[in-house]
Amino acid sequence: YGIIGDSDSSDGDNTEPSRGGRDYWLLKVDGNGNKLWDHRYGGPDADLCRCAIQTADGGFLLAGASWSGIGGDKSESSRGYWDYWAVKVDSNGTKQWDRRYGGSAEDEPAAAIQTADGGYLLVGFSRSGASGDKSEPGKGLEDYWVVKLDSNGTKQWDRRFGGTEAEFATTAIEGSAGSFLLAGYSY
Repeated sequence: YGIIGDSDSSDGDNTEPSRGGRDYWLLKVDGNGNKLWDHRYGGPDADLCRCAIQTADGGFLLAGASWSGIGGDKSESSRGYWDYWAVKVDSNGTKQWDRRYGGSAEDEPAAAIQTADGGYLLVGFSRSGASGDKSEPGKGLEDYWVVKLDSNGTKQWDRRFGGTEAEFATTAIEGSAGSFLLAGYSY
């Protein structure tokens, strides 16, 4: 099993030093709950892991919100307050790639899925207008924001869905012919 969260500790079961502020923290345990290994991933500021999925190759995709600049494990600087930050690791927790997706304001993912084409879909919310990686202007306070990635984390497309108030996407599933069903809540 993979257990995810975020941490600012550097002791106890957390065996790697902080990259700066809070970092993503991934623990791998066996079927009896015995720790096999742990790794942390982060930049010089706060990085908050919100979800993780096991990938078809036995690794993991971690996704969350980051406001870190370049440094530590983060290879791209933030675009705004918080950005989506995806980290792909192999079955031993070794980082394969990381990517940042965001606009000029707060953007935070809630869920990720691996898609039939081997890529990924990140869903959450955005307060950003059309800027940076966000191609469409906001509709209200917060909107659903969906980002489609290829298997290497390169953005293929993004879409915004919302009304005049706040909408937060919390999950997604893939349907037929490359379609997706998004769910969340709306004010």
